Amino acid sequence: MTKNIDDFRTRIAWVADALIPSDPKFGMPSATEAGMLDRLLPRALKERDDMAPSFFKALSRLPEDRPSDPVGTVRALGADDFYTISFLIAGAFFLDEAVTRKLLYPGQEALYETPDYDEIMETVERVQARGAVYLEVSAE
Repeated sequence: MTKNIDDFRTRIAWVADALIPSDPKFGMPSATEAGMLDRLLPRALKERDDMAPSFFKALSRLPEDRPSDPVGTVRALGADDFYTISFLIAGAFFLDEAVTRKLLYPGQEALYETPDYDEIMETVERVQARGAVYLEVSAE
């Protein structure tokens, strides 16, 4: 049986807003205010469909209703599950153009500049020629 956002709507809402709350001072929406459930997360899960099974498996271990310590509850799932949930929710949040404009974040951009490998190698070769450098440190 394939899980989807609608199966976990309540959980996703409290988790997303716990990880990305609104900030009225800076005019930043919470994750759900930005459209996490209907627009952003579906797109993120489509792009990272390899993570969807572990995302929904982790969500299934969370309570339906928001606990008193929501971030602590998500962290208690363990590092791998916390990473999966927070990675997808944060990634989805950054898909919103209004959010990225407010943050002055242009998103990932292709770099067409070719690095000067000769300059890089000159630096590396000087360090290699010098050899390792250690400083004596006393425990006192």
